[in-house]
Amino acid sequence: MRFREFFIEDRLERYRNTSFCNAGESGFHPYSLDDVVQITGFSMTDFLGLSLQDSPNSGREDLREEIANLYPGLTSESVLVTTGTSEALFLFFSELIQPGKKVAYYAPAFQALYEIPMSLGAELCPIHISENSSLFADDWFDLDFDLGIINHPHNPTGLSFSETEWAKLMSFVESSSEFFLFDEHYRFLDFSNQTGMTNTGVISKNNVFGTGSFTKCFGMPGLRIGWLVGDKDFLSKVRAQKDYITHTVSPLSEFVALQVLKNKDRFQKNSLREVKENLDLFSQNWQKIPFLRSFVPPKAGLVGWIALEKGILSEEYSDRLWKETGVFLLPGKTFETEGYLRIGFGETPERFAKGIEAWMKMK
Repeated sequence: MRFREFFIEDRLERYRNTSFCNAGESGFHPYSLDDVVQITGFSMTDFLGLSLQDSPNSGREDLREEIANLYPGLTSESVLVTTGTSEALFLFFSELIQPGKKVAYYAPAFQALYEIPMSLGAELCPIHISENSSLFADDWFDLDFDLGIINHPHNPTGLSFSETEWAKLMSFVESSSEFFLFDEHYRFLDFSNQTGMTNTGVISKNNVFGTGSFTKCFGMPGLRIGWLVGDKDFLSKVRAQKDYITHTVSPLSEFVALQVLKNKDRFQKNSLREVKENLDLFSQNWQKIPFLRSFVPPKAGLVGWIALEKGILSEEYSDRLWKETGVFLLPGKTFETEGYLRIGFGETPERFAKGIEAWMKMK
C-alpha cells in the first residue's frame, strides 16, 4: 500500500499559520482549553486528576454512549473511538476493500476518501458534482458499485441533500445490499434544520457505516477525536487492526471530548452564528471579487466551492491572492479539480470581513 502526496495538507502546512485571513481551513477557528472550561464548566480538579494510563481500546464507555446518542437506534457497542476521522477511514477501508471492488463517491472529494481505496486496488467510480446546485438521490440509482461513500454536507463543495432527496436516498439505502459509508464530519452545522444538525444516514443495517467528529465544527481539531459507527461484529475486526496502529486515544482528549459533547448545543449555537455571518457576507459580495464565475451558498457545513472564470488557474490565483492580501484559500487543483477554489467560513467574523474587503481590492 503506497499513497501519493496528500495535496491539501502540504498547502495547509505552508499557509495556515502565516495568513492574515485563514479561509483555507475547513474548520471553525480554534478554542483554547480555557474557553472550553468556561463554556462547559468542567472541573479542572477532575482534569488534573486524570490517570495517564491507556484508555480502553474502543474508547471510554461514557464517551461511546454519548456518540451513540447522535445516531437513532445505536448503542455504545456500535461505536469505535479513533484518532480523528482519518484513522476511522483508514481502518474501515483496510478491512472492507479488496482489489477490484468498485467504490463510488462524490467528486471532487477529500483525498483520503478515494486515495486509500485506490491504494488497496479498488476501481474508482466518481460522481462529478462541481457544477451542481445540490446532491440528488438518483445520482446513485443506476450505478454499479460495491461501496458507496456519501460525504454530506459535502467537502469541498458545501452541497447537501434537500429533505425530499434525502428521503429518496434513504429509501434506496434501506433496500440495497451494497455497502455504504456516510462521512458526516460536518453534520453539526446545518443552517436549515431546526436542530442545527444534518440528518444522519447511519441506520441499523450491517452494511451501513458512518464516520464523524465534532472537532472541525467546534474548533478543536487538536483533540484528534473521531469515530466509526456501525455493525458491532465488523467493528471488532476493525478494532483488532487499531491495536497495531494507535492502540488507544489519549485519555486527556477523551475527557475533554466528553464534556464538549455533553454541552454540544452551546458550541453549536456559537459556530452556527459566526459561520452564518461569514457566509452571508461572502454571498452578498462575491460578485464584486475579480475573476469569480459562480458560487452556490452551502446550506450546511463550513466550506463552499467557487468557480473561477474560464482559463484562470486555481493555484496561480490562490498564490497571488495570498501574496497581495494575506488571504488564504485552497485551490481546486489540490482536490484534483482545476478552475475552482474552496473557501472556509470558520475564520473569526472580524478577520473574515477584513479578508473579503482586501480580496475585493485584488488586481
